[in-house]
Amino acid sequence: MDDYNGVSVVMRVNPDDADVLLNGRLIGAAYEFSSAGAALRLASRQNELVFKKRGFREEAIDLRTYSSRHITLKVVLQSESSPDSEAEIALPEGPPAYEAKSEPTPVQPDEKPLTVEQESLTEVTLTVIPEETAVYIDGKFWGLAPAEGKSAILRLPPGKYDFAAFKPGFRIYSKEVTVPKQDAFTLAIALQK
Repeated sequence: MDDYNGVSVVMRVNPDDADVLLNGRLIGAAYEFSSAGAALRLASRQNELVFKKRGFREEAIDLRTYSSRHITLKVVLQSESSPDSEAEIALPEGPPAYEAKSEPTPVQPDEKPLTVEQESLTEVTLTVIPEETAVYIDGKFWGLAPAEGKSAILRLPPGKYDFAAFKPGFRIYSKEVTVPKQDAFTLAIALQK
């Protein structure tokens, strides 16, 4: 791994179940990337992350503004219903952060459509061999494949996608894949020398 020149991004987001979009594509929930071992691995900083949750203002982060290869993002989404001045007072302190986490509970009826949307997403288990392979979905960089034998989980709407994978010394993989409308789907990519 000494030759790895990519970027790893750890996300500490409040609320931690906010959706994470990489260059406009949903890649999961913030808590899935909250530790160094589960960090999002990218080939470069030429990417944008957006954090979204119903009832909160979305937050966009341009990774080009960071110079480090190991980035830890600390993001607190502000509630749409409360004025900015109240959010500034409540969010930085420890105890109000716990109160803020419990605020969405009474708002759950508004969150039900979000749950329905999430249910329409298919959980795609992606296994790529060899590790450190660059993966592209519909021509956009998704990230580097995790260590060999480990899988990444994506949530994608059902439909057709162009999957491509590349690693120096291996043949380029390119295939149109239809993600079915079901709970789970497995895609295995093995590059040939």
